[in-house]
Amino acid sequence: MDREKFINEINHIGFTVHENVFDKSMIEELNNYAKTLNPERGHDKKMNWFGWNKVEKMENPAVEVDWAYYWTPHVHHPHVENIKNELSPMADATFGEGNWVWHVQDFIVLQPGMNFIRPHIDTPYRFKEFKYAEGLLGLQFMVMMCDFTPDNGATGYVPGSHKYIYDGIHMRDKQESWRLFFADNYEQYTAGAGSFVCWHPRLIHSTMPNKSNEIRRALLLHAAEKKTARKLEAIDPQFNYDLRTT
Repeated sequence: MDREKFINEINHIGFTVHENVFDKSMIEELNNYAKTLNPERGHDKKMNWFGWNKVEKMENPAVEVDWAYYWTPHVHHPHVENIKNELSPMADATFGEGNWVWHVQDFIVLQPGMNFIRPHIDTPYRFKEFKYAEGLLGLQFMVMMCDFTPDNGATGYVPGSHKYIYDGIHMRDKQESWRLFFADNYEQYTAGAGSFVCWHPRLIHSTMPNKSNEIRRALLLHAAEKKTARKLEAIDPQFNYDLRTT
């Protein structure tokens, strides 16, 4: 992995692609494991939201919802630990060794027939407590469990949009005001299974429509600056179960 490329592209583009980093057999084993995990939360194909509490009450959430995409529960697996160890030098180079922690990790599963976009920004900036925070406070890593292409919904992103302060709450609640801007300015990428991408959490991005007949699955890993992580432990429902009201 090229640290200089990583830091330069995160700073200037807000998004970086690194191809064929992880062993394909390990990725295949991890993908097979991910297939056994039920949904935890997500959107159906009509863009309705199914939160933690609603999904928890389902007998078989994998089939009771016509999923567009969903996230699995926080995942623990030896291969995930290996991946984190290999990615840690990138976070060290960004935050400084010992100045960050792994915050959360899960799989995101994109179903065939998912046909909408949802431009947004990520943790921590999506929370009101970090709405106008300056500086890089996190990194969102995504490891491909299969080949990613524009056809199966490779992430769309607006290069350089992390350099501007966006109201993540407004973006979440007023989607229509952002979709046209996103549609006019986004880019996509291609990357094979075992590759990874990483983006600045303030970058405007979206999962894209899956026009293929195959499921698109990826491992998400969020690295957070240490002080930020301590606050997220209190305010992030993905970490603090007591906040799961939807």
